[in-house]
Amino acid sequence: MVSSKQAFVRPTKRCLDDLGLSFPTLDESLSELEHPLVKRAQLVPEEAEAGGVERLRALTDRIWFKCKTTVYRGAVTRLTSSESRDRGLPDEAAWWIGAAGERKQDSRSDFYSQLEREATREGKGTRGVSSVHLLPQEIDCERFAAEVAVRAVQAIREVVLTLIVKSLHDGRTYAAELRKHRIAAMVRAADGAEAYLAIGAEGFPHADLIAIILDAVPGIKRDDWQPEPGGVAGITPRDGQIIWSTIIPPEIQADILERFDESGQSRK
Repeated sequence: MVSSKQAFVRPTKRCLDDLGLSFPTLDESLSELEHPLVKRAQLVPEEAEAGGVERLRALTDRIWFKCKTTVYRGAVTRLTSSESRDRGLPDEAAWWIGAAGERKQDSRSDFYSQLEREATREGKGTRGVSSVHLLPQEIDCERFAAEVAVRAVQAIREVVLTLIVKSLHDGRTYAAELRKHRIAAMVRAADGAEAYLAIGAEGFPHADLIAIILDAVPGIKRDDWQPEPGGVAGITPRDGQIIWSTIIPPEIQADILERFDESGQSRK
């Protein structure tokens, strides 16, 4: 069972359409959208675990929970482990808002009544209702994968710049382990002068990942990097490790340092 403390709830494309919303940029997680219903839905996993959330009993083909806030209404469900695997999703991405609407005074326009009628139509011929169409579709899974990829790129860039900042301060070599990957950076600099920068990457089999690492250094073009197959002082190549070097002028050094505070934490 997925712990409620780890769970987050994502709106499906269908839910976003219901709310009149579009996909935001990929650096914004759908579970963190600044919308009252999406924010309220983040409490549903914990409430469901405690037995304190109302079920949508008209949808009998699977468990759906009601999510209510101000004038908005939603239907939230959790995928089973097999459903998540079939969609290429991790267990922590099991909770979804499948549909949404607004509370109406007219009972025939009530969101949950409408959803029941919709599920009845979808289940026609099966002697029951069907809410399968409300589950995350291919576009929802692709969006999640894209968000993960963007976060991975951001994390790699942050690691690279952090290592460079540390080395800019004392000229030593610094390295970071990222699961099966390893990144090392070493800067040789003098006050007010150009600096020699070497970056070692290990366990990155694809050229596009190497490009992400090198592109993390602002103001340096890809053509400015030179391979160092024999290694450099401070970084001795290991099996499968690739080392690249470049020259960074004082203004770029200052730009990199400006991105971090005195404790080495990113200012963003």
